[in-house]
Formats: sequence, structure tokens, C-alpha cells
Amino acid sequence: MPAAIVHSADPSSTSILVEVEGMKCAGCVAAVERRLQQTAGVEAVSVNLITRLAKVDYDAALIEDPTVLTTEITGLGFRAQLRQDDNPLTLPIAEIPPLQQQRLQLAIAAFLLIVSSWGHLGHWLDHPLPGTDQLWFHALLATWALLGPGRSILQAGWQGLRCGAPNMNSLVLLGTGSAYLASLVALLWPQLGWVCFFDEPVMLLGFILLGRTLEEQARFRSQAALQNLLALQPETTQLLTAPSSIAPQDLLEAPAQIWPVAQLRAGDYVQVLPGDRIPVDGCIVAGQSSLDTAMLTGEPLPQPCQVGDRVCAGTLNLSHRLVIRAEQTGSQTRLAAIVRCVAEAQQRKAPVQRFADAIAGRFVYGVCAIAALTFGFWATLGSRWWPQVLQQPLPGLLIHAPHHGMEMAHPHSHSPLLLALTLAISVLVVACPCALGLATPTAILVATGLAAEQGILVRGGDVLEQLARIKHFVFDKTGTLTQGQFELIEIQPLADVDPDRLLQWAAALEADSRHPLAIALQTAAQAANLAPIAASDRQQVPGLGVSGTCDGRSLRLGNPAWVQVATAKLPTGSAAATSIWLADDQQLLACFWLQDQPRPEAAEVVQALRSRGATVQILSGDRQTTAVALAQQLGLESETVVAEVLPEDKAAVIAALQSQGDAVAMIGDGINDAPALATAAVGISLAAGSDIAQDSAGLLLSRDRLDSVLVAWNLSQMGLRTIRQNLTWALGYNVVMLPLAAGAFLPAYGLALTPAIAGACMAVSSLAVVSNSLLLRYWFRRSLNHSVSV
Repeated sequence: MPAAIVHSADPSSTSILVEVEGMKCAGCVAAVERRLQQTAGVEAVSVNLITRLAKVDYDAALIEDPTVLTTEITGLGFRAQLRQDDNPLTLPIAEIPPLQQQRLQLAIAAFLLIVSSWGHLGHWLDHPLPGTDQLWFHALLATWALLGPGRSILQAGWQGLRCGAPNMNSLVLLGTGSAYLASLVALLWPQLGWVCFFDEPVMLLGFILLGRTLEEQARFRSQAALQNLLALQPETTQLLTAPSSIAPQDLLEAPAQIWPVAQLRAGDYVQVLPGDRIPVDGCIVAGQSSLDTAMLTGEPLPQPCQVGDRVCAGTLNLSHRLVIRAEQTGSQTRLAAIVRCVAEAQQRKAPVQRFADAIAGRFVYGVCAIAALTFGFWATLGSRWWPQVLQQPLPGLLIHAPHHGMEMAHPHSHSPLLLALTLAISVLVVACPCALGLATPTAILVATGLAAEQGILVRGGDVLEQLARIKHFVFDKTGTLTQGQFELIEIQPLADVDPDRLLQWAAALEADSRHPLAIALQTAAQAANLAPIAASDRQQVPGLGVSGTCDGRSLRLGNPAWVQVATAKLPTGSAAATSIWLADDQQLLACFWLQDQPRPEAAEVVQALRSRGATVQILSGDRQTTAVALAQQLGLESETVVAEVLPEDKAAVIAALQSQGDAVAMIGDGINDAPALATAAVGISLAAGSDIAQDSAGLLLSRDRLDSVLVAWNLSQMGLRTIRQNLTWALGYNVVMLPLAAGAFLPAYGLALTPAIAGACMAVSSLAVVSNSLLLRYWFRRSLNHSVSV
């Protein structure tokens, strides 16, 4: 299969996804990004630790074969391959290592840890099991732990060191390797009087594998929303074998064969039985049933459907058999677009992550430097300045005894070298770039998944972070604050022309348009049983109107300022109605008055935003009086309305607001809103909006409800708060634990960490970050329940 390559507007610029396995911390991410950025032709790189995907933008003229990118990554010791499909429904977003294999390694490490601890327990109880109190026995356990469950960790750590890109595995390698080698020297040359701590590698690897197994489970849970979306796509369906030769009334009983959904094409006919999910976007050609569309619309009640209705892939057929003609399949379906949007959102980084990336890039080097300084200080000056620390026991360390294979450390004096080695190992082990690397992407992963469950598609973590800071919301009027379903309430002739003929001309000019006002005119003409007439030379002018020729007359229909002749005096109408004007080359011919109703939830959403300190404005191309009338219905002041604005001027209004220092969110749905959506800090488009509006927006409300704006705003703020909590924890943990492990509190308080305890702390740190991100699900759902109860 071809690689998943996406071409941008620039013909020489290409984006590609690379699957990267073996990354364990932010240091790994930084190393991969740094190596790719150094490759000639690479323009931008974004690597995600959770999804294990690298998105690379490069100049196709300089990089003809994208496999050179995977070669650069494998040179760092990671496994890499190009993403082999651009259909998000046929491949998981990222290959997660099998949990069964990781659990097996954890089970072996736990067994070794129990056996090692049993030897100590028997010694304490003065009833040791045969052989378990001998150092050679613990040496074998440590060797087994390093070469068995810990081998992949150590190999990855060595590869990172060898390639000049040390990572978390490298710190584990240095820590466990130092402890093992020092213990081996003490075992082979007992006359040195060194302490053996073979149990430290066993305990350390056990804690690390426990933490990573729990991390993988948490990562899998954090991708649950995306996996649920993927599960909506069935793998097989029933394809009609010869639909063209079957009468429409016989399609429901026509012969069919089991067929892979991935091989369906537009124009195919499929049967969908009750209880099956619809595999394509298409049109019902036979049958009637009810559908569960909650995954798209959020509507909990079944929706009736019949011949002629359009259906979407992933919705569930509940009651009767249907025959559907496929229109969009595979990666072209609405479900695939949702999955793709969620996946891209999880790949794009939030700006707050740059801070963590800047630290993590050199984190491992800094930790190694601290460990070296710790060893050098306590081996020389520290033990001289505070000689009493050499008389304190070091819990967990094992020493030779003349008549026993081993015993626990006791308050006999230790050598400065032993103390320095123990503290340096603890520094290497306790440091945790994993928490820094997981802090932002886990929170974004959970937040974007939750948003998708609520029908909110977020383009990326950067959009989520920006939305959390928004305090100024600007709404388009027609189709956004209103339902966009206009009704013609009056035709006001301004010339000696029959009103029915005026309506025929208006409907003819708007025949190809799907604008709500155009649909209202077409519907009115059909309701009056007026025969359609032809219009020639039609030209659409976005935001102004349409021109054309009907019955030999050159006509204009649209904005009054655009259609009127210079001497015309415009009549007045209802303040709450919208007007469309018809004119020829000589005079105004008619005014069509149309009325639209506010969305049922519009007033509640506007007031909820204002109650939370946000500023709300209306930005419309409609008449000032009409927009002000709507504002008053929603509880807004007339000063909040900017009306009679052209599309390009809408963008200028947004730019002017942002030039005053306010980040602005623009909510719209039409073609004329696209420039403003693109100009705003966050553009929000409703699902019923035009394609260009959706493409210009950072958020897409697929359930087409304004209250989704509140949900998205709330979720973004909760997500940003979670990210900040994670980063605070990750940085605070290292600020406290590194000095503790280095012996900063040893002289005054007798506090220090053994390598095993340091390993446990490191595992807990990573797990705390992931768990806090998962708690976002709980707090968000609780906030939803609270808002519903209120």
C-alpha cells in the first residue's frame, strides 16, 4: 500500500506520518525531533509520545524518497516505518506494544522480586531458606532480571548512549549497571569490604516495568474515544450482486454476498440488516427503518428514515432492512473525517508543551552531570565535612559478614566511595523525563477524545489551549444564532410587475444556491405552484447577491446597497425580518421580506458566556435593524451588534478586535464567514455550515448545536488546567527528588534514597501524570451532569 502522504497547497511541500516505536520519555521525543530537523529538506516536525507518530513536513524537491526519514530515526535506535495508509478507519492511530508481552515481563520481574525479598525476610526471621541467604543466589537473580525482563530496556538505553541521544532507558542502564557491577566487584573481591546490593537491580526493574505496564494501560484507556470511533466502522457488509437488473421494489429481497467494507466503491448497493451499522455515506433506495445517530448528532432518540434520506457510516440500523446506494466510502465518509480530525488533533502540540520540550531535550545530560557531581562530592568533600553520614545505615544495602552470606546494613561505618556510588545511582534512577513527556500529550489525548464524544472536533492541542484563553466571542447571525430556515413573509412590489412573476425571477436567479435565503425563495415558489423559469448568465457575488437574465431582463438580487439604483428610495419593513432586493438596470422591482427564528438554545448560550465573564458580539451582513432586533431577543445590547458588513470586512472587524489585545473566537457557518473564521484566534464552525467554513475553523461542532460552544470552552479550560497540573507535578517532582537523591538532606536529617526506592518514585511520578489526565474524564462528565441538573 502507498505511504500516507498528504500534499499541501504548496506543490513542493509534503506531509507524512512515521510510526516510531521505542520512545519512552520526552528525551526520546526531543532526540527524534532534533535528528529529523537536522535532515536537509525537512521543514517542520511534530513527534507525539502517546500516539508514537511523527508528522514531518518536508520539501519533496529535496527529499525524493521519504524512507530516508525512517533511516534517520532508526539510526537513533528506535524502530520506524512510514504510515502505510491514509484511511484512518483501516489502521489504528499508532501501534501500541502488546500488553500481554509487557505483562509477562512484569510477572517475571515480580517473581524475581518476591524471591529476592524472601531471602531477606527469612534472614530477619532467623529461618532463612537454603541458599536464599547467599550472595551468589542474589547475584543470579540480578543477572536474570537484567538479561530477562530488563534486557529490552537496557538495549534501548545503550543504543541511545551509543547514538548520542540518551533517554530514560539510558538512565536506567547507568543506574542498574552501576549497582550490578559494584556488587559483582564486592562478590568477587570480598577483601575490599564493599557492600553488595544485588537486590537493587531486581527491585528497580520490577518497579519500572510495573510503572510502564500501568502507563500502557492508561494510554490505551486515554485512546478509548478514538477506538470507539474506529469500532463504528464495520469490517464487512452485504453487497448486492446485480442491482441494475433488479426492480426497485425487489431490492430488499435481492441476493447479496458478504463483502469487505474497505473494497466498497461509490455507486455500490448494500443491504443493512437490523442491528448492523451502516458502512457508507449514501442514500436509502429501499426500505424504511429507524437509526441510532447518537454518535454523530448526540440525539438519544431513534431517528426515522425512509427512501430518499441520506445516512452516514457508523450509524446503527435498529428495526428494518435497508438498501443503500453508496456515495462516499472509506476515507471519504463523515466518520472517517471525524476520526482523521481527532487523530490530527492528538498529533498537534499545544504551545505550552514547548516549555517541556525545551527542558526535556537536555534533561538526561543534566541528570548525568548531577550524578557525576554527586559521586565526586560525597567521595571527597562531603564525607570529610560531614563524617557522621558514614556512620548512618543505608537501608536496603547488603554487606558481607564473616559468618553469613549476607545481612542487612547496620550502623557500621561505610566507605565514602560506597556512599558516593549509592547516591549517584539513586540520582540516575529517580530522575523522570517520562513525566515531562507525558504531561501535555496525555491531557490533549483525553480532552480531544472527550470532545469527539460530544460531537466537537478539535483540530489540535494548540486550538484547545487557545480556546481556554478566549474571553471574546463573536457570533454570525444567520444560520448560527438563528436556525437558518427562512420563510418568505411578504413580497413588496416596487414596480408594475405581477408578484408571482417577481418570485419566479428571484427563484430562477437562486436556482443553484444552497444559501438559506435562496432556499426560502425556492421553497416559496414551489409552494405557490409557480412553474420554474430559466435564468442565464448567472453570476454569484459572495456577500452581495446574484445577477442574471430572465425574460430578457438583466436582473440583480441581493443586498440593497448592491442592487439599488442611485435615486431609489428604499421602503421599510419589519425590523426583525431580512430583506432581499430585486432590481433591473433602471429601477428597484421588489423587496422580499424573510424571517428567521433564533435557535432555541441561543439565548441561554449567550447569557451563560456573559455570566462567566466573556464578551459577546453579533457580526452580520444583514440589516442593522434586523440584527439589533435579534440581539434584543437574546438579551444583548444594540452596541454589541456590527451589521451590514461584507465578508472581507468581517475579517477586518475580527483583526481590529484582536489588535486591541483580545483573543477572539468567531462562530459562523457560511462561505462569507470563512475569512473571519480564519482570522480569529479560534474559528468555530457548525456542522451544517459550508465546506470552506469548516475548513477555515479550528473547531467543528458536528451536532450543529450552539451549546456545544459552552461544552468546548469548559473542556478546553479543564484540559489546560490538567496540563498545568501535570507540568507542575513533573517539574516539582524533579526539583524535590533530585536533591533528595543527591544527599542534600542527608547531613541534617539523615534522609536519602536507595536506588530501589528511587525507582519506585520514578514509576509513581509517570503514573501520577497519566492518572491525572485520565481524571479529566471524571471531572468533565461531572461538570456535564451538574450543568444538566442545574
